[in-house]
Amino acid sequence: MMSRSLAVGLLAVLGPSVVACGGGGQGDDDGTAIDAPAASIDTSVPEGWTTLLEGDWTLPSGQPDTYYCVYATVPRDMYIKAFRPLIPLGTHHTVLTKYTSASPADGIRPCSVGTNGQSMIYGSGVGSPDFVFPTGVGLHLRAGDRLLLNLHLYNASDNAISGRSGTLIQEATAGEIQNEAEIVLAGPTFGLNVPTGMSTQMGSCNISQITSVPIHVFSLSQHMHKTGTHMRSVITRGSQTITLQDIDYNFEEQTFQLVNPHVTLQPSDRLTTYCTYNNPGPAKTFGDSSDDEMCFTDLFYYPAQGANFTCTGF
Repeated sequence: MMSRSLAVGLLAVLGPSVVACGGGGQGDDDGTAIDAPAASIDTSVPEGWTTLLEGDWTLPSGQPDTYYCVYATVPRDMYIKAFRPLIPLGTHHTVLTKYTSASPADGIRPCSVGTNGQSMIYGSGVGSPDFVFPTGVGLHLRAGDRLLLNLHLYNASDNAISGRSGTLIQEATAGEIQNEAEIVLAGPTFGLNVPTGMSTQMGSCNISQITSVPIHVFSLSQHMHKTGTHMRSVITRGSQTITLQDIDYNFEEQTFQLVNPHVTLQPSDRLTTYCTYNNPGPAKTFGDSSDDEMCFTDLFYYPAQGANFTCTGF
């Protein structure tokens, strides 16, 4: 079980700091805030950046996949032009979503992989660098919006580790953001099965599941786990096929690639994600653990639709 020392920091833009700590088992989501001293971790923020959400944690050796969720209410309108992930060793990934419910209260709590809001606005994996939006594109967080940051943590080492996971932002003015963006992950979920050896698996998604109007993709990323080696993402439009990406994959370097010019997708389009794996062990199925597998094309696009952040189906 996670050590009882987990903390959340909400910088001045999101109200006063809250100090909290770990408690409860993996996947708990009982609405009870956590309360104990934070780990001793450097709290400095680089010049030009602002902390949006973050959580301090300590994991004992061999700690398996563990989830904590940070909740916050936005106190004023904010415009965002860049993200920087806080992803020290022990952070598998982070998912930042808009969360519509008034409860639980702001703070940090044990949760599960499925504890997320509907619309995803940012995410990071192992090795993710800064993400800077193209000119004119970004995010607008409105006063009263609720945010939920899901932290997926694990410790495969023989020693206890501590860290601070979260998200930093660079703010923009209202005039700099003409197009509001969001993210959707498209690919197979519970039907995914990765056999031993080399294989390519696929899943398709109808863009109409995301939007009823054209959307403009300005950035793409990929998400698989340790046995993933290559991804190809293809749009089918009538008899025409359009390759969005055809790229090698490295679990230790998960990045977004800007698309220039932006690619317009129509509601009638169909996106198929092909994931290639080199699996030396037994068969793997879809799962959140890095020892399971996933297969997602990550689409960053505008205008935001408030879409569910997964688009899946065979």
